[in-house]
Amino acid sequence: MHEQLRLIRLVALARLRSAGWVPWLLVLGWLAAASYQEPLLFRRYGIYLVDDAAWTGGAVVLIVLLLAERRLPRRGAAIANLVTVAAISVLQVVGAYLADQSPWQSSFSSRAMGCLLFFAAWSPLGLTLSRKTGSSPRGQLLGKLVVLSALVMGSMLAVALRSSPDTNVIGASVLAFLGAACWASKQG
Repeated sequence: MHEQLRLIRLVALARLRSAGWVPWLLVLGWLAAASYQEPLLFRRYGIYLVDDAAWTGGAVVLIVLLLAERRLPRRGAAIANLVTVAAISVLQVVGAYLADQSPWQSSFSSRAMGCLLFFAAWSPLGLTLSRKTGSSPRGQLLGKLVVLSALVMGSMLAVALRSSPDTNVIGASVLAFLGAACWASKQG
């Protein structure tokens, strides 16, 4: 267990150093712009620009961090990627809460649910990126296609979970997670 935590810490440090400050500054600017553009009238009609901006910015930072450092240890790659997705989901909720200046802020329970839904939407991408692709050109192409499909599926799930998380969408995200876990468990 101690070795797993050490691997996760080292991967996180390598990713943060590889990504640099630019994605973080862009997300902060994005949240600030959304916070200042949002008229209070939109809230009464169910349009939350700050929360939507936090989801979009969180997804961009997540993709940058997952792709920043591709040299992952074989043993803890999936866990390290899932911890990265969980950390970004918590950070996007905290960022949305801090940037939200309206008197009609979302409750803590709805923000916590948003954190879980963000994790459910983007964890399959983290899992598919944890598997090493094969050395043959066919294996590398297959690996890139699986990652691309997980990226497209994650964006579709994020939109569906953000707008109306019903049981079908939650079931689809569970199936996507299980499929990505099956892909990540194979040794390539």
